[in-house]
Parts: sequence; C-alpha cells; structure tokens
Amino acid sequence: MKHSPELNDIVLSLDELVSACGQDHQWVLALIEENIIEYDVPEHQQFTGYQLTTVRRASRLSRDFEASVPAIGLILELLDEVEQLRQLKRQLDLQAPVIEVDIEHLK
Repeated sequence: MKHSPELNDIVLSLDELVSACGQDHQWVLALIEENIIEYDVPEHQQFTGYQLTTVRRASRLSRDFEASVPAIGLILELLDEVEQLRQLKRQLDLQAPVIEVDIEHLK
C-alpha cells in the first residue's frame, strides 16, 4: 500500500485489496465485472481507499446476508440513494422557514 501523489488517499494493488477485504481473488474480480468497483487504468490495477471501503462493505453484505454479487450491487446502489435522500432532507430542513403559531388564538 502506498499513498497517491496527492497524499489524500491510499493506493492499493489488486492483491492488497483482496487481502484487505478477506475475500478471494475471484470474488473481487466479480465485483469489478459487476461495476461495483471500478478503476481508471486496468493495466495498473490500482485501487483507492474509497474502493477498499466499498469492497469491505460488499464483503459484510455477502457475509451477513449471503447476498450474491449482483444483489450486493443493487443493495449498495439503494443504500447510496437512501444516503443521498437523507442528505437532501437535511439540507431542506435547514432551509425551511420556521413558522410559529399561537395556539391560543386558534381556540
């Protein structure tokens, strides 16, 4: 494992990625084939910390729910969408005006 030139992320080889996630080589290759993880330069097979996080998350889904690789891809997409919706809701909550109502006048 080494740091990227920008020093803001780690760079792992395919073997390091496989070792770090605790799965076998073929399983990680299946994730790549399903586009669950991608890399820019296939001949270098270098992966980032973000991709490591994704592979570890996929590994937990596989272990905990006995999910197939295609199912893992779908689950991860749905989890990402839920997180995006939560983020949007937080932003909207911050922008929403607060309206105070005097209940005594409504009686």
